[in-house]
Amino acid sequence: MRRFLILIAFILSAKFQAIAQVIYLNDNTPYSNIGKQVTYFEDKDASLTIDEVKTFEKAGKFKPSESNVLNLGNTKSAFWIKINYVNQSTGKAYLIADMPNIEYIDCYADNTDGTWVQFKSGFLIPSSTKVKSENRYTFSLPQNSNQTDVQHIFIRVKSDNYLPLPLKMATSDTLVAGPTFRDYLEIVFMGVLLSLFVYNIFLYMNMRDKLYLYYCLYVPGLFIYVSLYLRGYSYLLNSEIRKIINLYPHAFLSVTVIFGILFCRRFLNLRVTAPKFLKIYLALIFFCVILFFVSILGYKGIAANYTQILMFVSPIILWISGFVAYRSGHTPAKYYILAWSFIALAILIVILTLSKILPFTDYTFDLLPIGSAIELLLLSFAMGYRYNLVIKREQHTRDENLMLVNDQNLRLEHIVKERTLKLSDTITELELSNSVKNKLFSIIAHDLRSPFNSLTGIFALKDMDMLTLEDYKMLLTENQKHIETINSSLNNLLYWARRQMEVVNSVPTTFDLKPFIEKLLLVYLPLIHKKGILTDINLSDSFSAYADEDHVQLILRNLIDNAIKFTPTGNEIGIALKNHGNMVEICVWNTINNPEQFDVEDIRNPKAGGATYGTENEKGIGLGLTLIREYIKANDSKLNIDLLGNKVSFSFDLPLSSSRLL
Repeated sequence: MRRFLILIAFILSAKFQAIAQVIYLNDNTPYSNIGKQVTYFEDKDASLTIDEVKTFEKAGKFKPSESNVLNLGNTKSAFWIKINYVNQSTGKAYLIADMPNIEYIDCYADNTDGTWVQFKSGFLIPSSTKVKSENRYTFSLPQNSNQTDVQHIFIRVKSDNYLPLPLKMATSDTLVAGPTFRDYLEIVFMGVLLSLFVYNIFLYMNMRDKLYLYYCLYVPGLFIYVSLYLRGYSYLLNSEIRKIINLYPHAFLSVTVIFGILFCRRFLNLRVTAPKFLKIYLALIFFCVILFFVSILGYKGIAANYTQILMFVSPIILWISGFVAYRSGHTPAKYYILAWSFIALAILIVILTLSKILPFTDYTFDLLPIGSAIELLLLSFAMGYRYNLVIKREQHTRDENLMLVNDQNLRLEHIVKERTLKLSDTITELELSNSVKNKLFSIIAHDLRSPFNSLTGIFALKDMDMLTLEDYKMLLTENQKHIETINSSLNNLLYWARRQMEVVNSVPTTFDLKPFIEKLLLVYLPLIHKKGILTDINLSDSFSAYADEDHVQLILRNLIDNAIKFTPTGNEIGIALKNHGNMVEICVWNTINNPEQFDVEDIRNPKAGGATYGTENEKGIGLGLTLIREYIKANDSKLNIDLLGNKVSFSFDLPLSSSRLL
């Protein structure tokens, strides 16, 4: 018996819980959700009439709501909600469905005469005098003069989408209380979006950087989905535009996400910082395109489920790619990571709420405007940081380029100076060469032709038998010096001509200097004795030189010839060999009478030249020193000219042969 009584009590308790609680309205009733005070019933076929629903309600088929905001899920079913209330205020009572994107919402309220009044609304239904359709639906309920009678309301809602349903009841005084905190949040959100859009579109117009274009297209996309669709401000637009936005919201969202992905790809410079994410980004764009077509084809419920998955995965991928880019050295990504952290957290909470894991509140959908506003601000900071880095890099690049230009200018100036000097030297050499050539013609025309004419005259006189043998010998003796001059001059001319036609190349060989010089002196001993010149030949040591033998012969012939030419009668000339490590010095010297008149610097100057006369009017052609310098240089040596007292010396070094070094 006891168990039976407990069972009866349980059944009665369940029956009592299934009956909607009575809501008492007065002038001080707070503006809050009444979800826990109502009961509801799911019409799976969406075909029941009001009379059939009343029958089900009397039969206890309605369920009590367990949350302040009903979360009816994503289904094609229609839902019936039962509300009981008593209006104890002095004004009218109102029912508010605080959710803007509901396709159909019908309200059935009992009248004072026992009849039922029906109000039809939803974003597909135009607003009427009894129903104010804005970003929420406000039903003006029938007024009952008896403030103690319980009145009843049945609400039928149907939406091919996720359907959270915040229901509120208010009196005339409560309804016109003014803007709420949520209203201020939405105003701030829209102000932030407008400011960021205008600012960044201005930057794009000036910089033409596609990053700002993607950002500016991303901002209005968020505005359409969050403000016009989720928060219902599309009612401010044309009714047809409102229908399009509410029927195809996920199409707008898919395009918005695409622009967001393009923005992230360009901002992070994925090709450099995280190239592996390029294919993942393309996959996200592909899924967004699928969402777009699913939405515009009218599958709103399927698109809503698809959106939950896409909006859960996309922020995570975008966040991870930002982290990888930051690890790769892309420092502006730190603001990017924070931005996607906020929006990802807001989206996650909304998804968990729609999935009935977390309870729904009035501020659940406000998380998206707040998260979006913070995200856009942080992304704007990230772009500003990136812009500063770009400016610094450009300034650094300009400074480096300026330094490179200056360095290049200095190099060019140096090259120009070098080439100018070379050109000047070349011009000088050409002038000198031209001067030498002119002298050659003079030498050939006069200095060489005159001795030959003299010899020709002697032979002509002999042929005419006008000379005795004694006269003939005397004339030949007198012309001997002319013949010697002709021989020396012809040799120098031939070597000079060779040097002009081809580069002087040294072909070094090993030869002994002592017998080489002794053999060469045999040619000059008659001239030395004839002029009465003393000799000091110091060839006691034997040296094997490694040089071009023909070149050395030409050099020594000219040096010995000059020494004989410029040494007065009774004075001395000498030749000496000295060892300097792995080199041997060859020195040809002679004494002069008036050393104070001897200009050493003029002789040392390679550009100086010209025919000079010896102590007995021996005339040269001015090529001797020029040839000496050229051929000494060809053998990697240098001519040294020194004056010590009345002694003039000409010397140069030659390398010793390898056998000598060993």
